[in-house]
Amino acid sequence: MEDNALSSRMNMLAEMEKMYEGYSKAVKLVMSESGRGELPGIHGPVAGLLRVSDRYAVAVEIALGGAMQNIVVDNEESAKKAISSLKRRDGGRATFLPLTSIRPNQLRERDVKQEQGFVGVASELVEHDDVYSPVFSNLLGRVVIAEDMDSAIAMARKYHYGFRIVTLDGQVMNPGGSMTGGSVSHSAGILSRANELDRLRAQMEKLKGDLAAAAKASEEANREAAAAVYEMETAQSQLRELDDSILTLTGKLENRESQLTALAGRRSELKTQIENLSARGAKAEADMEAARARIGELEGSAAELQSEAEGKSRGQSDLKTRMDKISEALAKFRMERAALEAEKAALSKAVSELEVLRRDIEGDRSQRESLISDYENRNEALRGEILAAEKDMEKIRGDREQAASAIAAVTAQKLELERRRNITDKDSRDKNQELLSLEREVSVLEQKKLAAQMEEKQILDKLWETYELTSEGAKAQRMTLESLPKAGRRVSELKRMIAELGNINIDAIGEFERVNERYTYFIDQRNDVQKSKAELENIINDITGEMKVIFRREFESIRTSFSETFLELFGGGKATLELENEEDILNCGIEIKVQPPGKALKIISLLSGGEKAFVAIALYFAILKVRPTPFCVLDEIEAALDDNNVVRFADYMRRITSKTQFIVITHRRGTMEAADVLYGVTMQEQGISRMLTISLNDVEKELQIG
Repeated sequence: MEDNALSSRMNMLAEMEKMYEGYSKAVKLVMSESGRGELPGIHGPVAGLLRVSDRYAVAVEIALGGAMQNIVVDNEESAKKAISSLKRRDGGRATFLPLTSIRPNQLRERDVKQEQGFVGVASELVEHDDVYSPVFSNLLGRVVIAEDMDSAIAMARKYHYGFRIVTLDGQVMNPGGSMTGGSVSHSAGILSRANELDRLRAQMEKLKGDLAAAAKASEEANREAAAAVYEMETAQSQLRELDDSILTLTGKLENRESQLTALAGRRSELKTQIENLSARGAKAEADMEAARARIGELEGSAAELQSEAEGKSRGQSDLKTRMDKISEALAKFRMERAALEAEKAALSKAVSELEVLRRDIEGDRSQRESLISDYENRNEALRGEILAAEKDMEKIRGDREQAASAIAAVTAQKLELERRRNITDKDSRDKNQELLSLEREVSVLEQKKLAAQMEEKQILDKLWETYELTSEGAKAQRMTLESLPKAGRRVSELKRMIAELGNINIDAIGEFERVNERYTYFIDQRNDVQKSKAELENIINDITGEMKVIFRREFESIRTSFSETFLELFGGGKATLELENEEDILNCGIEIKVQPPGKALKIISLLSGGEKAFVAIALYFAILKVRPTPFCVLDEIEAALDDNNVVRFADYMRRITSKTQFIVITHRRGTMEAADVLYGVTMQEQGISRMLTISLNDVEKELQIG
């Protein structure tokens, strides 16, 4: 806003400088033609060629006065062309200062510099190009700037009022002793305007520099903020990943711990089962070996019996019966051996499956390797035990029933183990389902926890942003609510009241200060303008009153003189002047009423052409009678008069030549006869004019007339 205000003010002042606002019509016209290149050698008005500090601006402006609008030119020829242009275009008058002819003025009373209150010589307090030194020395070389009126009066008295003295506030001691003073506007002058424009340009440059620095700082801050935001987002992403990893690892750890606990129990059970199965397998192997031995024995007996039978008669029935029994027993033992071998294979397969299951449920590699090593060691021990058991089995293979019962027992145990394994698998699946359910619940609870933490953070941030309260500060100001609905209604009401206040403008205070400063400035300007307006109105009223008095007095004199002049010119009758509006004598018209000899009273508009001209001549002579002038030119004003009235006109004009010299352009004989000298132009030869002068007084003397 300050930038816009400065720019607007600066543009306005620059436009005023460009349009030469405050300068006369003549200056504007000359500078306009100079700008178009039509008038060479024009440097510009005096006020535009100097610079003066604000402290001396008023004094220098008063000291220069109308000379501020003098135009500096190269030489007399440039001034001549400019004057011709003004004459040709009816542009008014201007004063020109040719650099080739202007002569400097210097203050001869050099001791004045030692006087109290002396500020400086005006020409030395202004800045300008060296080429203009004669100009400003001429205009300001004998002007002294004083601190105040007392100092100015003291210096003027001491130096016998020999030079001009101007105080800093614009009061003047003129050469010869006269004084000029009063109130002065400090902001309306041409020099003040130029100074303000320079000051505003400097402020604008400073503001542009500050703005560029601020923009650079803002850009740097934005880059740093963007980098900080990126780093924060990266850190937050990494934090979320770490939190997820921690949650995952925590779940896995708990899962692994549960699995390890279950596997430890399962390992103990399997170890016991393997030991039992190994023992039973060893026993079954022993039984099977015993059965094999028994079969071998029976086969041997059968072979012997068969050989004996072959060697004896086939008719011996007892031997045949015995052989049949032995064959049946042999077949039975073979069947039992096959069953035992199948049971052994099944037991081996069960042991292998248990070994595979053991390897599958092993979690940790180091523990698994340790367990495998332990199992291998134990297997080696078991193998040793099996070898020892095999040796023992050779001793106990005799009893088939024991082997069968043992196999049945092992089968039952196998079925039991399978049943228990199925139960264990089902329990494991159930536990896994429970674990997954628990993990889901833990995940949901963690999400709720994070949401609660985020909500807590948002509440704390809102407390700080809205009320600038920390958690502890809010707790300290906590109060018990009598009624929650009532409190809710109160909160809604307060929010509505806050909303009605509108958006918060953080810069409102600074903006108010700037606006208030400008408001104060404009109020001061308005007060100055109103004061100046009142002063001007008072001056105008005073001047108007004085003008009315003077006009009334002069009007009465002219009216009296007009009556007398009319009477003399017309040889009788009467005439008068009357105001159309006695209340507004300065703006109203003047009515001329005349009564020529032998005629009725009439206004001038009702008279004949000759009478109107003669009345006008009478009025003109009446004005000359009241305010005589030393010189007067009349151009055929008696052309409309008849001869008698021309003679009267000439006689009257002749009577007043003691106060006024007349040059009359005329073709009337009566006027020429009353003249002292006649001037005429004749053309005796074609194209050659000649001026003739005839002094009637000399002619009268030569002719001895009169």
